[in-house]
Amino acid sequence: MTNNTAPILNSIQTYLKDPAASSVSAQRVVDGGLASLPPLVELLREDAPIARTELLEALYKRILRALLTRPISGPDARQVAHYQKQLGFVMKYKSYAVKAATPLGYSIFLQNQGQGFSFQHHLVHKLEVFHIVQVKPGGFVFLCNFEDWEKVYEPRAFENWLAGEANPSYDRFKFVPNPGDVFVIAELGIVHTVIGCVLEEYATVSTDMVKRLHDQNEGRAIPAAFTRAHTEQALRAIEPPPRHRLVRGFGDRDIAAIEPQSFPGGERVVLCDSFLRAACYRLQPRSETALACDEKRALILRVARGEGRVVLADNTELGAAPPAIEFGGGDLILIPPGIHYAVRNEGPDECEYSEQCIAPEVALV
Repeated sequence: MTNNTAPILNSIQTYLKDPAASSVSAQRVVDGGLASLPPLVELLREDAPIARTELLEALYKRILRALLTRPISGPDARQVAHYQKQLGFVMKYKSYAVKAATPLGYSIFLQNQGQGFSFQHHLVHKLEVFHIVQVKPGGFVFLCNFEDWEKVYEPRAFENWLAGEANPSYDRFKFVPNPGDVFVIAELGIVHTVIGCVLEEYATVSTDMVKRLHDQNEGRAIPAAFTRAHTEQALRAIEPPPRHRLVRGFGDRDIAAIEPQSFPGGERVVLCDSFLRAACYRLQPRSETALACDEKRALILRVARGEGRVVLADNTELGAAPPAIEFGGGDLILIPPGIHYAVRNEGPDECEYSEQCIAPEVALV
């Protein structure tokens, strides 16, 4: 740790010891802006209990909110992208899964076989898009209206059903997905869970805003194997699904293919497009996306495979060779609003990446 970052590190440590009484120390870290990111990133990469991780994550999001909600220069934007790439995912270890999170609400959940989210519904509005990547034996999605839940839920019968006993009252809300299936939770009062899957979650915020109606995970220990090294290896092994379907409804389901949209050199599949855009891209070898810029929304790109560069430039830097940063498989690239960007696949194979696009004011709370 350098002399320049030691005071910031001291402020972070003071805040961690007593967050309620250390608002001055927290504000000092936030006011440090880009200079506060190196020690914060180093601490966020450590394996730690969720409570500590989320305290550090809150500081990181406050710094990003200050940086991304006002005009930002190209050099500063590339510094933001550099530190996000260095950090990678923020790892949150739960008994049933590892949540690999980003500040903009995009996450990957690696669930244990037969385990998953509690049965829950949102207390305040939060858009969630579940993109199923892998289904383990016995994996399923459960969706129903809260009114139907209240009619059929009985704790003992429900526990027996979870243990494998058939029950038509619950069976009709259970759906066994295929890799590539997409479920959108856009309304309050939808009881939902995902069990035994690997999934991408595109959400307005990564903060927990649910009421747990049945928590089968209560009291379970976190597996000792859950570490950053273990999780990063598992993330690199994920195979992007070749096809996608939008699944709507509860007992009776409406299933429709999501067709890819072609562009020169590649294609994208839009999973959701509202104030949050969720999409998956395939880019052919030696190809490049068109230069784009979103004035209001930030983007997070998660590279599943491939290697190349992402152009990141402000208006003054658009020339014959605009500045860019390198990426490889597994990298996360954060692009601030108002910054011009393009993805270049410089490798011999296809490049595949996921994209979440959302306003910082929405995500960074």
